[in-house]
Amino acid sequence: MRDAAGTTPRHDSRSGVGAAWWSLALLPLSFVLAFAAGEGVASLAGAGDSTSPAWWVMALALVLATAIFACPLLLTARYSNRAATRNGRGARAPLIVGIVVTGLFVVANLASGLMVLVVG
Repeated sequence: MRDAAGTTPRHDSRSGVGAAWWSLALLPLSFVLAFAAGEGVASLAGAGDSTSPAWWVMALALVLATAIFACPLLLTARYSNRAATRNGRGARAPLIVGIVVTGLFVVANLASGLMVLVVG
């Protein structure tokens, strides 16, 4: 794409890095949706009883919740990669932060699920 002078405009890599950071702002929304989906799976499987849910119900809820929670990372990866191809400084930092936050989400849910299975 050329501008009015007939030259190709130079894209600023900082805008891609900024967009990658802003895409992480979707994580709180995805957290709420992941929580609702995980609880919905457990509720549909009849885990609302006084007994602890089956391990497969908990595993299904964890996989679904993790997939929903990690959805904003698709945007983060796109913008980070775009900025990285333009040699943007710190282009991968937002993606690394998003992956670490998602990993902590999985670890916290695994620990919670193990406590439910062990303690009951």
